[in-house]
Amino acid sequence: MNINLRFAMHRDIPLIHSEAAKIDGLVIPGHILAYQSAPTSVFVSSMPEHDYIIDPMTFIFQHPKSSNVNEAGELRRSICRMCEEYHKDLAGILEGLDIDQRMRPSDFPALNDFCARIVSFQRDVVREKSTTSKAAKYISRYGRQTPTEPRFVVAPYFKFESVGDEWYQFSLRCAQETQRICGNDSIGVVIYCSVNRLNIEAINRIGADYQQFNHILIWIDDFNEVAISVENIVEARRLINVLARNEAEVESLYGGYLLMLMESEGLKAISHGILYTQHKRFDVLPGGGGAPERYYVPKFKGFRSLSQTDLILHKHPELICDCEVCGEVIGGNADRIIMFGDEPDLLRKHFLTVRYQEARAMRDMNRAEEIERLRETYEAYDESIRMLPNPDAFVSSSRMRGLEYLYIWAQGLEHTI
Repeated sequence: MNINLRFAMHRDIPLIHSEAAKIDGLVIPGHILAYQSAPTSVFVSSMPEHDYIIDPMTFIFQHPKSSNVNEAGELRRSICRMCEEYHKDLAGILEGLDIDQRMRPSDFPALNDFCARIVSFQRDVVREKSTTSKAAKYISRYGRQTPTEPRFVVAPYFKFESVGDEWYQFSLRCAQETQRICGNDSIGVVIYCSVNRLNIEAINRIGADYQQFNHILIWIDDFNEVAISVENIVEARRLINVLARNEAEVESLYGGYLLMLMESEGLKAISHGILYTQHKRFDVLPGGGGAPERYYVPKFKGFRSLSQTDLILHKHPELICDCEVCGEVIGGNADRIIMFGDEPDLLRKHFLTVRYQEARAMRDMNRAEEIERLRETYEAYDESIRMLPNPDAFVSSSRMRGLEYLYIWAQGLEHTI
């Protein structure tokens, strides 16, 4: 199982450099690369040993105009830069919408021009923008420069509600046109859907329509691993299994430990940020703010706030992590968990270290045994954790969230598909 880091904030670059051995590749969001092209291109060029892809983020054009404008009613600068890179007519089309109106597939520029511009952007931007005068000041900051092309070009994509709606057809046409433009070069296509709309018939249709593509990225909208149903897990497994049957390399644009466990179905990689974006919802706007300061509890396969972690580790000191970071910071003493609050980057290093260990452990993992471990963790700790007060809640009598999700994972993973 490969772990690809989804880039978000330039302030994380020193940390990414220091922890580079713990990640396999990079996912660079197109709106960041378009808006901050020089520093982002220099950063990518400073990590030539790491493959990368550029997420074109074209689903943004499905948002209502109100989501893409600032308080003055003007297009946000990152959106303007995306439009400039993707097609000269896009900004005018967006500006011509009513404030609550959304673009339709019929509103887009000619498909061949639109796809060709996005292909050119992905192929050329890092090489061109990492050598400009604007890039010079970042080169000394980020280190040696070896511009490379992305692992593959990603076709424009859009969220669909069903295989019969217009956005499904438009995404498929974009994928086919991108493949025509790229010729024999492999491309990546994104299947972006809601897990609640998946069923066997829809999954089989998707598998048939996308069987020609070698690299398939899935994005299951808001696949929140701690608030998921058994049925959702089963449908996600079915989708991955059907896509992988055609010998495609299947990856997930977002994901956490649950999706990692779907390696048995054929999933090759997941992507996420540092402490965030293990899942993402369509109506959440890109960007805005930093990562939350929270601690990844390895045994629970999930995050808790530092204040919750403090209570958990004092009640159950056997849960203290033994990774190299926690060994130095906590040293087996639950009282020292507060030290992470003084140095938030240590939270990030801890997470990347543990995630790296989890990914490497997948190579020799027996999933049936791991499913049993999930159940054992639920049975050992769920009731105890649910009895602890939640220090983050507004209501003083509130209790912490339990570990029901681990039990649900176990059910969903052992269900026959």
